[in-house]
Amino acid sequence: MHTLWLVLTLATAAEPGAVAEDPSSSALAAPQADQRDLLLLLDEGPLHLRLRLAIRGESLARGREQYIDGLMRTLDADGDGKLTRKEAAQSALFRTKNRSSANQFLESLQSQAALTRREVEQRIEAKGGGLVSYHQVAASAKNDLEIFKLLDRDDSGVLEAAELIGAPDLILSKDTDGDQCVSFEEFVPPPPPPDPMQVLLGTQPVTQLAKPAGLLGEATNALFMSRLIKKYDRNRDQSLDAAEIRWPVERLKLLDANSDGKLSALEFSAIGRVPADAEMTVDLSAVDVEGGLVRLDGTTGKRLDEAGRLDYAKVGFDPAVVTFSHRHLDPRATAVEDAVRKFNSLDADANGYLTRDETADRLRFERELFELIDADGDEKIFADEMRRYVEALSDPAATSCRVNIYDAGFGFFMALDANADGRISERERRQAGPHLAALDRDGVAGIRSNEPVRHFHIEFVRGTFQLFGPVDQPAAQALELQRRQVAGPIWFQRMDRNNDGDLIWNEFLGPRWVFDQLDADGDELLDPQEAARWRPKPAQ
Repeated sequence: MHTLWLVLTLATAAEPGAVAEDPSSSALAAPQADQRDLLLLLDEGPLHLRLRLAIRGESLARGREQYIDGLMRTLDADGDGKLTRKEAAQSALFRTKNRSSANQFLESLQSQAALTRREVEQRIEAKGGGLVSYHQVAASAKNDLEIFKLLDRDDSGVLEAAELIGAPDLILSKDTDGDQCVSFEEFVPPPPPPDPMQVLLGTQPVTQLAKPAGLLGEATNALFMSRLIKKYDRNRDQSLDAAEIRWPVERLKLLDANSDGKLSALEFSAIGRVPADAEMTVDLSAVDVEGGLVRLDGTTGKRLDEAGRLDYAKVGFDPAVVTFSHRHLDPRATAVEDAVRKFNSLDADANGYLTRDETADRLRFERELFELIDADGDEKIFADEMRRYVEALSDPAATSCRVNIYDAGFGFFMALDANADGRISERERRQAGPHLAALDRDGVAGIRSNEPVRHFHIEFVRGTFQLFGPVDQPAAQALELQRRQVAGPIWFQRMDRNNDGDLIWNEFLGPRWVFDQLDADGDELLDPQEAARWRPKPAQ
């Protein structure tokens, strides 16, 4: 499988206040890649990110070309640079329905005799999708609002000093699974039970899926740029001045081709020539690092995390805090796992294969999937047939990148979750008051629900194939923050059952006096460093 690289990088020039690190100081060199300039539509004005994508140091386009090269070598038995019907049929990518009424593609192949390289590329584009896609999930902001509601005990709309002091106990009340950690999802009230009548009639409301991103897009996308102009164009003159987008006049001049003090959508399309607001390198399948790598190389903002994690960076800008992370997954394994789960749910009689009756309620099976997966035409879909089909279609998808953007609200959860592992641990819970107090921006006693700056999370993940597509997908995945890396001696890791990086007395399996002896700072928590200082006494 390909190694997928992703680079957000600034132009050579730097704006005042930019912080840049020497790229040569890292073993990970920035690859040569195609440039994509993105704009994040904040309330105050757009934030400019420059994105460069590559696979194995090559552009995503080149990465897909290399995949097609390999596919052609595998299927093109006679080496003539084309695929005959027989050669193409060896891959599920080119399989078509067996119904006589659905043989248009086969008939076209008969007349053309073979698939050309260009036609193969078009087929891969249709199956694998575009090289980069942008998706938006707004549900995370609701979770953040639930945290504020929980802490605001008097419903005054302000977190007061007494409420900050009482925050640790209220947070612990949300620990529904008893693991001494409170996850992002545990703050959300459980959904109501389904209406029996709706279940009976089959009219349950459809779960909202992730939608194409409206907050984040490329400057070359005409539809997105139209949205940008509409959002900030207060005087409706179809152009934006420095005041409307809250940019310094000097910065606007760099794009103002006709020197009228305003930017049109066409002038914005040249944004690749000017400095951006962030620079980072992201490797979605790092060779030297287990999982992925997110490296912040430079920014006009302020780095807020301690740079201890290699898959995460958090940057504060004046109008917002933006977190960048990598979601590690194996595209082929993920696609197969998803397909197997759906296969098992459909196999009502558990006989190891699917019939048309078992798939009758699935719209896409009725339209095409049954015939495409049923390679031998025996009117049965076995698990191996489904697996081979999914693997074939997951490979072109793996040459793409999915960029997910989450609206994380005003950052109440982010403030509590200091190490950004998606859970509030015992140590973080005890520090809830001070961490929340740090969100105060106006110096007035109390913290209002909309007082902190907005928080957004941009996540990079390799593309993967979903067998049933959006029609049958469950709810869009919520913000997934990576669990922390295990640390400390082996005995410590085994006792740390919730993997929060600390041992409380209830987790410790030794005598109390040993726990107290190891707890050097007396905070009733054993951390990996304290555990590492313990040495067994030599045998007498």
